[in-house]
Amino acid sequence: MSSSFTKISNLLRSTAANPYEDYLTEIIAPLFEQKNILISFFKEFASIDLIDIHDIKVHTQKTYTKLITHSTDSRPDIVITFRQGGIRKLVFIENKLSSGEGHLQLQRYQEHLQQSKKAGFSTHLFYITKYFDPKQIEKSSTPFCQLQWFQVFTWLQKNYKADLYCKQILKYMEEIELNKSRTFLPQDVYSVQNLGKTISMLDQCLNGKTSHAFINFFGKPKPWGNRAIELRDNNRYVIKNDQSDWKFIGCGFTFEESDYPEVAVFIEVHANSEYKAELMNAFGEFEKTNYGWIFQRPEDQNDWFLLYTSKSLIQFLAEKDHIEAIEQFFIDKLADLNKIKANLSDLKWIVNEQENLLTDEEVGI
Repeated sequence: MSSSFTKISNLLRSTAANPYEDYLTEIIAPLFEQKNILISFFKEFASIDLIDIHDIKVHTQKTYTKLITHSTDSRPDIVITFRQGGIRKLVFIENKLSSGEGHLQLQRYQEHLQQSKKAGFSTHLFYITKYFDPKQIEKSSTPFCQLQWFQVFTWLQKNYKADLYCKQILKYMEEIELNKSRTFLPQDVYSVQNLGKTISMLDQCLNGKTSHAFINFFGKPKPWGNRAIELRDNNRYVIKNDQSDWKFIGCGFTFEESDYPEVAVFIEVHANSEYKAELMNAFGEFEKTNYGWIFQRPEDQNDWFLLYTSKSLIQFLAEKDHIEAIEQFFIDKLADLNKIKANLSDLKWIVNEQENLLTDEEVGI
């Protein structure tokens, strides 16, 4: 199930800009209103012990009018003010995901903070990026702290994962891949050493008999390179194709729902489908009468829904020929899915352009 923040983000995708950085900023900012979190943040990333702090205020996208040497105004993502005893503190935090630093952006922020320092503030500047983006800042009495979002994720997970709000933030950060691990575990090293062999075996399961059956039932799958795209974006290694009207059929391996990879066959449908209601009814009925098939209903009116069946890879290990057993599973389940296509033949499906379709006997059913 998606995090609450991802659901909100999905609702914003109809906007032209889709401002991911601003969205993350608004989610993160309320954390710093909590005294214990603000103290911990400074301790972790600036090696500063804050004592006796109060009057915390947090602002987002606050505009600072350009100084005489600046060409533009400045708008730090997060501005934090608080008092430590009798000392006034001013903190700028700049957040970067996919974009880079704006024109002289950090220099302008430093100069604004220098102006505030002359007015009696103690100042700090934090620059948080998704990717490595080293910056050289001229020496200044305003400390400059640079870090990456995976460090923030690790800090939150270590200290605040029991907090309900932080739990949702952590889940969202995982979904937008801000939690990238920085260490290789022994199993990771083993996986890298055997990566070529593993990919070759997955391809053997998906090519040959499976691919022939897929083509016979649903037409040609997308080119081979799409498997790598699916692995990168959706943590699954599959063949699939577009059946028109926002319907996609596929089969292959998924890697995120359990301890072992799942061997799966599925049809997934976007909310934009013209025949959404008919497909949902058909999936529901199919689930009732076909053992092992699951209808995953949409969580809201804009959500995808899918019908799928899967089996843990570990369940094939007792077979004499693992690849042959997996191929037969794919073929049998694709044949099941073809029943839905036949029962809903009046809906929009792709036309199979192959002249000599395979017979049932040839694909092994």
